Amino acid sequence: MNLRQANEYIRRLFDTNWVKWVHEGTKPADTSAEKSANVLIGTLSKHCAMCLNLNGCCFVVNNCPPKPLHPNCHCYTINIPSITAKAECPIEKFTKYVFVPSLIDDKKQLFELWGYDIIDSQYLQQEFIKQAKLAYSVGDYELGLLNDFGQRIKIEITLKKKNKNEYVTFMSGWMVYPDGKIILTTPYGGKSK
Repeated sequence: MNLRQANEYIRRLFDTNWVKWVHEGTKPADTSAEKSANVLIGTLSKHCAMCLNLNGCCFVVNNCPPKPLHPNCHCYTINIPSITAKAECPIEKFTKYVFVPSLIDDKKQLFELWGYDIIDSQYLQQEFIKQAKLAYSVGDYELGLLNDFGQRIKIEITLKKKNKNEYVTFMSGWMVYPDGKIILTTPYGGKSK
């Protein structure tokens, strides 16, 4: 990141307007297990699992899931002054996913082409956390799939190729959780636009 980009991020940090999704009378789902429980609750009750799993999630005001989500949806958003972004990236997304050969979508080959191997998993984990936290905190994300488990977002990641003086930029996938937390779902979600 150069000085001009850093200044732009700082400006956006203070100019970003946030909203928090509210589904009254329910506890926000802070873990994937709680999101899964909400999906079950949604099938056994009149509550919508999407609404339950968006409860407490924060979005930039102009980059938020549409409301209402369905007929008789009683969810709403409240304005909040800011968020303290938190990004989590399970190391297993690299050690047990990216660097494991796959027959269909070989991410291992792609990361190896850039000079990375399983021994770089901790570095990649920290780099993804750093970049995603910064991007999300200024609203630099794209809305992805919205389903019963909640809202996914796409965040651009830039890595320096280890074996060349070049950079590669691509999209990564994250699940939005309450109070400014995002968790990596897929390290490589395709090329950037």
